[in-house]
Amino acid sequence: METAVDAAVQNNARKVVEVNIEIGEFTFLIPEQLIFNFEIASKNTILEGAKLLIIKKKGRLSCHDCGFEGESEVDPEIPPQIASFSPMKCPSCGSSATEIIGGKEFIITDIRAEVDDA
Repeated sequence: METAVDAAVQNNARKVVEVNIEIGEFTFLIPEQLIFNFEIASKNTILEGAKLLIIKKKGRLSCHDCGFEGESEVDPEIPPQIASFSPMKCPSCGSSATEIIGGKEFIITDIRAEVDDA
């Protein structure tokens, strides 16, 4: 919120119409909760009434056993409600000796606003 408000004010925005963000799979943030919280937190600010558009970025893993580097895959045997919280196994060799190398992003990609003419 603070970053979006600061960017809008620095660019002479009158009103923010849209905030676009990218969130990584391994942030474990739920888009619906983010939107709900955004609506509440934006009350009485330049962001009030703006749309929050979210793009989810797939997680990326590196395997210490086989050297695989790439997108994570959810184990189909784990219930979907907890799958994203389970240890990530290598999609190539099945090892649990993996490291997260992508998917922890939380980035404002752009903001659309109505700007005062200066």
